[in-house]
Amino acid sequence: MVALGFGRFSYALLLPPMRASLGWTYTQAGVMNTANGLGYLLGAVLVPRLLGRWGARLAFTASLLVTALTITLTAASGALGWLLLMRFLTGLGGAVTFTSGGLLAAQVASGAPARQSGAVLSVFYAGASLGILLTGLGLPALLGRLGPGGWPAGWLALGTLSLLGLVIAIRAAGLTRTPPSGADTGRLGLAQVRPLLRSLLAYACSGLGYVAYTTFSVTYLRAGGLDTAGVSLFWALLGLAGVAAPLLWGRLLSQGQGGRPMGILMATMGTGAALPVLSTTPLAVFLSAALFGVAALTVVASTTALIRQSLRPAQWGAGVALYTITFAAFQSAGPLLTGALADGGPAGLRLGLGVSALVLLLGAALAFWQPAVVAGE
Repeated sequence: MVALGFGRFSYALLLPPMRASLGWTYTQAGVMNTANGLGYLLGAVLVPRLLGRWGARLAFTASLLVTALTITLTAASGALGWLLLMRFLTGLGGAVTFTSGGLLAAQVASGAPARQSGAVLSVFYAGASLGILLTGLGLPALLGRLGPGGWPAGWLALGTLSLLGLVIAIRAAGLTRTPPSGADTGRLGLAQVRPLLRSLLAYACSGLGYVAYTTFSVTYLRAGGLDTAGVSLFWALLGLAGVAAPLLWGRLLSQGQGGRPMGILMATMGTGAALPVLSTTPLAVFLSAALFGVAALTVVASTTALIRQSLRPAQWGAGVALYTITFAAFQSAGPLLTGALADGGPAGLRLGLGVSALVLLLGAALAFWQPAVVAGE
């Protein structure tokens, strides 16, 4: 909820008032989430070392504290350098939180009945959608009352919720059983990575394609005339669909083999991303939120399920880190490229969102091409 729901996705709601108040171009707006993506990339690179030294539980709680603090401190200044630094550190902390938390969830899932293991993973990743839902219900109304200059209050509200979430998460992490530090991760060689290459390429497409939607969709819809109530409903529906995702996808994650679950999810997400490009009618906009929201975070769960199928338990941490690094590297480029396209002309933002939808559909095709891999073979 905190690492992605507040730390990354809420920026889409805060972007319009920040851009209006601070006089940003679309490229500058995109650079903010590129900084977040680069921090996420560094965090993903550091994860194997942190897991080996601290273990998953301590890495999870310490990084979540960093994330909650940097979200809060984003409100301190409108200086470009400060905001870039906070977005970078939020991304760094979020990567460690999300990856180590995913490993804890995988360990819990391994002790659950086979039919429930996918639901366990899906519930963990739905936490980000809960964060989206909460921000959609409250943040647009708050920003609407305060006007463009009220964006710091939005970050302070998110910071307060993040610190409350930190307390809850620490208690929940204390209930998990995790191997001692040094046992959370193993090495991956080319022999383990090569059979998973198609799914890695698909996940790269997910990173490149999804972030344009989550960064600029609200700005695009605002420019198209969607009012505050409409934005709130759109964002809340995006989160609500993600919260409901475990009910829809749990069986697919538990029983699906190879890249098929990822392919179905990315095709759903790509279709949702394409709808506002084709039409901005209320039906298209809200159906887009439902389709994108119900699949986006579960794509991450599908990689964890694939890792559990394809690698030995000692390699799960390294596997999660590999997929996270791949995702983060391409995610960093998405907002910058879309922002540059948006600055190119009146139709630029629509073009950028359209390209991102096509990238997601390409990733779906690659995922369907990924065969099942049996751990140890």
